[in-house]
Amino acid sequence: MAGDWEIIFFKIPLCPKCKEVGKTLEAVKAERPEVTVRELNLVTNLGLVMKHGVMTAPALLVRGRPMTGVVSREDLLEALASA
Repeated sequence: MAGDWEIIFFKIPLCPKCKEVGKTLEAVKAERPEVTVRELNLVTNLGLVMKHGVMTAPALLVRGRPMTGVVSREDLLEALASA
């Protein structure tokens, strides 16, 4: 199922930690081409933010599981493999 490999990335423009997570996501996509990333501005997507209980940036939804803060490549790959 295509959605199994989707990561939703909630970020805020100019957020240094968000930029760091963005680089990690690029590395994961290079290693796992089946992964898709939807980048959403935390401020302009309040409906989704509230629906998923996102309270901070950066935040990720990986296979429906929330992850916040600076997440490592290894943790992302593990989250994609689980569930």
